[in-house]
This record gives sequence, C-alpha cells and structure tokens, in this order.
Amino acid sequence: MSSVSILLYSIVTLWLVITLLAQHPRFQSVINRFNGLHVIPRWTFFAPNPGVRDYHLVIRERYRDGRLTDWKSVPVYPPRPKFAYLWNPQKRASKILTDAIQAIKLLLKRDDVGPSGLPFTVPYLLLLHYAAHTVPAEPDAAEFQIAIIESTGHLERELECSFLSSFHSR
Repeated sequence: MSSVSILLYSIVTLWLVITLLAQHPRFQSVINRFNGLHVIPRWTFFAPNPGVRDYHLVIRERYRDGRLTDWKSVPVYPPRPKFAYLWNPQKRASKILTDAIQAIKLLLKRDDVGPSGLPFTVPYLLLLHYAAHTVPAEPDAAEFQIAIIESTGHLERELECSFLSSFHSR
C-alpha cells in the first residue's frame, strides 16, 4: 500500500470518527469550533420540535346555479411504497405541498402579505393549481374553492380550518 493510500484512508477514518463524535451533545461545541467549513455533518434523526398536526387539502365546487358540492380530499401524501425507507422519490412532491401549506399559514400572518396579497404568492398558486388538476371537475361546475384543514390528536381528532380560499373559475 502506498503512502498516499495510507494517508487517504487515515483522513477518511479520522473524518468518520469525528463525524460520529459530533452526533453526541458532549462533543458538539468542541467540534463546531473547528468545523468552519462545515465538513462534519450533523444528523438529526428526531426533530427538536416534532410535528403534532396533520394537514389536509380539500376542494369543493360551485355550480352555475350557486349549489355547492361536498368537500373532496386532495391527496397530499401518496401511499408509501414498500421500500420507502430506501428509495422514495414521491416524498419530494408531498414535501413541496406540505411546505406550501405551511408557507400559506405564515404568509397570512405577515403584514406585507396577509389575506389580500396571498392569492398572488407562489405557495397559494401552487396549491390552487395542484388541487384543480388532481381532482376531476364536476360537470357544469363553474368555480372551485380550496381549504386547508389541520387535524390534531390520535384518539380524539380535532379538526380546524386554517385557511379558506375564495372561489376561482374552472
């Protein structure tokens, strides 16, 4: 084995050992001081603030005569494939939708956007487009409306409508 190979194996081994130590809270402050280039990763398998709410996107339509359809669920989370823990490219799409839902909640609170500016934002337009093209339109439906419903709890589910859009033409 050449001296270059030994050097490279030693560097990779040292990097791996430091990476493993960096996962423990006791060593994090020391390692972070010398990790200015951020070459030592920090893995967080469990979020410090785990999600306690589930988000549901629903859609309903209004006919030309003013009647409304029932709310229909828009699939945000597709069924998990068998090997999702190894390979799950569909997770990216559901992550985008979840991020858009959370962004809408934050944009509603901002003074410079609020309810009046929300229809001109990318998260709003993304959810509107996704809902309109995922759920087939009812015959003779002229307009549609979306809503974000949050649910909490396991045994006793509590539902809350956190956002209700205005009606949009089909």
